[in-house]
Amino acid sequence: MTTSYRHLSLAVCTVLLSAALLTACSGASTTSTPAIHGATLDVSEGASHSVVAPFNGTNLDYSGMAEPYDKTSVSNAVTSLAPGTIRYPGGAISNYWYWQTGSVNQPPSTTTAVTGKTKTTPGRQRTYGFTLSTLKQLASATGAVPIFDLNVMTSTLEDQLQMLRTAAKLGLPVRYVELGNEFYLSNSNYVHAFPTAASYADMVASWAPAIRDAFPNVQIAAVASASTTTPREQGWNSTLLSIAGNDINAVTLHDYPWIHGSAKRPLLPEALLAGASIEWQPVEHVINSLPSHLSVWLTEYNLSIGDLALGSPALGTTWEHGLYVAGLDMQELTSPRVVLTDYWDLFGSTEDAQFSKTIPPVITPAGSASKLINQAMKGATDITVLSIAHDPTMEGSVQSVSGIKVANASGDDRLILVNLGSSSVTLASDGLIPTGASVKHLGGPLLSKAVNVKSSHATSDLKLPSYSVTVVSW
Repeated sequence: MTTSYRHLSLAVCTVLLSAALLTACSGASTTSTPAIHGATLDVSEGASHSVVAPFNGTNLDYSGMAEPYDKTSVSNAVTSLAPGTIRYPGGAISNYWYWQTGSVNQPPSTTTAVTGKTKTTPGRQRTYGFTLSTLKQLASATGAVPIFDLNVMTSTLEDQLQMLRTAAKLGLPVRYVELGNEFYLSNSNYVHAFPTAASYADMVASWAPAIRDAFPNVQIAAVASASTTTPREQGWNSTLLSIAGNDINAVTLHDYPWIHGSAKRPLLPEALLAGASIEWQPVEHVINSLPSHLSVWLTEYNLSIGDLALGSPALGTTWEHGLYVAGLDMQELTSPRVVLTDYWDLFGSTEDAQFSKTIPPVITPAGSASKLINQAMKGATDITVLSIAHDPTMEGSVQSVSGIKVANASGDDRLILVNLGSSSVTLASDGLIPTGASVKHLGGPLLSKAVNVKSSHATSDLKLPSYSVTVVSW
């Protein structure tokens, strides 16, 4: 992750901003369809696609301090999250990472935006202690599979192969390898290392075969861009794929929606939450433009920190943020091209991380949403999208309720359902949900920093509370 965040398309931002300004000027509700209390929705099974476990994961990254993973409370926090993958070391530090000591030597840099404005990032030299031994401890405790994000910028191919061989000797599976982080950005250090997309693609075409020779079953992903805002981004994907498209199995994309509210007031909840679906549309367009033989790894995603600072959601982490993350998760899970997702990030500021960096760590509302969905996705083999009729709509004609059915290797079935709307609804499942199935509802007031899980058993129909994430298992 860097200090530059991905933006919605101008058209999407204009729609959401216009709705917020209209409300501020007229006092009218932003709800495109009046709230229907107690509406009954018809639910049936739609399209299905297979998945390869693990799926949902997280970034093992710095949070301004080196987490003491030897402390029981820290390792227990990671285990409770039930991550399928752990991205190591994750984010921008991968480009400056010394795996032998778990440290970073990062020079200062400048990043130029499309507007011409330049931002300076100070250098950083620090030992964080995220060694391979640390990763081994976490992988053993959680069952998570590492995604090795290689240092292709300030290290060498032989050094990184040595890291992978050392990991394998420790018993860590070398299954997923990612070739660097966010080189499409106009960051001075990145531009110096890879002046053009072609220079990065040439590196990929050189490194990927060598890595595959050493690890024949490895899946290798190269950095692609979800944005076409800057000239560097605009030609990035096509150049990469024309040179190295046959050398890789996947591309990585990062999704940081930036949803703009009024300068004086944040977006109302419905406009923000609808953005989880609206902002996905340009990302999905990029995914659909990629060759069909390549899968997609979303190795970073979250609501933009810029929105958190604006007060959307208000006052740091809130259930509004957690619910947004759940809505974004649903978009990712229903895409047959996406095979891995990794939340940004594990420990850090409570405004964006899954856990605070305190001892003991405290789970955030966003972390609570991730935890419930991760648990439901454990061992997943197939995902079936649920077709939902008569659902009240939100901004941009977005449905308030989305859901999937998950089959796993043990033969259990689960439903994951997200209600972003302000009204409770009832699902008429017509036999989809067995009577007596276990039900967990996660929710709370939108601006609350505390959420709770309520457990029950299903009857003939299932009621979904407003602003909730529900998992049904049987």
